[in-house]
Amino acid sequence: MKKKKPFPRFWAGLAALMLLLLLPWIIWEVSPARTLSVAVLDKTVTDDSYREHKGLFWVLNQQKYRTETGGKYLYDLDYYGNYPEKNGTRPQERTLAEMKGEPQLLYIADTYGLEEERSGEEAAAGEEVPENAGGGAPRDQNGGLKTADVNVMEAAAARGTMIVAEFNSLAAPTEEAVRKRASALLGMEWTGWTARYFPDLSAGVEVPAWVPGRYREVTGREWTYTGAGFLFVEEDGDLFVMREGEETEGGARISFTDAGRGRFGLNAENRYNYWFDIVTASSGSEVLAEYDLQLTGNGRALLAEHGIRERFPAIVRHEAPGTADSASQGSAAPGQISYYFAGDYADHDEYPFWRRYAGWPTFKSWFTFDPPGSEDAFYWDVYVPLMNKVLEEAASVMLLESGGDTQE
Repeated sequence: MKKKKPFPRFWAGLAALMLLLLLPWIIWEVSPARTLSVAVLDKTVTDDSYREHKGLFWVLNQQKYRTETGGKYLYDLDYYGNYPEKNGTRPQERTLAEMKGEPQLLYIADTYGLEEERSGEEAAAGEEVPENAGGGAPRDQNGGLKTADVNVMEAAAARGTMIVAEFNSLAAPTEEAVRKRASALLGMEWTGWTARYFPDLSAGVEVPAWVPGRYREVTGREWTYTGAGFLFVEEDGDLFVMREGEETEGGARISFTDAGRGRFGLNAENRYNYWFDIVTASSGSEVLAEYDLQLTGNGRALLAEHGIRERFPAIVRHEAPGTADSASQGSAAPGQISYYFAGDYADHDEYPFWRRYAGWPTFKSWFTFDPPGSEDAFYWDVYVPLMNKVLEEAASVMLLESGGDTQE
């Protein structure tokens, strides 16, 4: 009688490997979904990349948050603002005033707006509005946060909706009166300055086309910068540069405060390599993270010359006390929570399938490096775990209010 051959070790190993690879997907598929009503505003959708809010939608779906109807969040449909052109025609903007229901979270991703189309002569002359750190002038009809938008924000806040906003939601071209109302909800104030770290300051590489002309107008000198450094731009047109090796020893790093580490459990000190604005926290607000520009003595003196602090908030949390609710016979309404991110944090171009994979954010955080100029490490090491905590907080606030469970 012939003996049966033992099951080949190769096939056993392959089966074990396949199970190991499939297990995180199986865990994700069988884990329960959670309902969280989220409204997103993005007025700066210039094309079908949807990059100003796509990073947020990836987190929502990876964490299995669902709409009130049980559907997945679709980054190309489930937001308010403008939509990309189709067949040469841009669909009508969908405004916050059209919002139905009462969202648990209102996220203001970007309100800068679309750029005006300019003639070839204007483009060649660099005739662009310097208040836009990123490019051309916004179209008047949709650029900036509007009175109607802040009306919705205030009404939502009065109902206890959590509000999260990030750059550029309040900076130019938002009008001052609207900015003040929105800033009061968010517990912060914009100083008028925006900035960005560039790996290469050479003209024609990454620096906006209008910068050399504006620099010549302000200083009377030609733009001859090369190498890495920061560009600072003020709302009224002033600007200056901090060079790596002279005024700074490297790029901007986000550093969590004790309050931030306690709330989020994050100790990351990653580079932040995109646009950010310089803000101050209002009285009663918590600064959960700050920007560290790794300044030299010359850099500290240059910032002081322009009235800018050496360290300034990156994440601000504000909690307003509850108010009397006449509709509930004078009972106290719960406090309202808001966050302001002083950077373009949700800006992310990728939307990988691996959102349906348990533990994928942790894997990406481990294996994504943090080189100068890259935005990936900040997204995986800071924004994703940060938003996981913020979304949990938004859901828990509504759980306490409703007395029910948020899981499907």
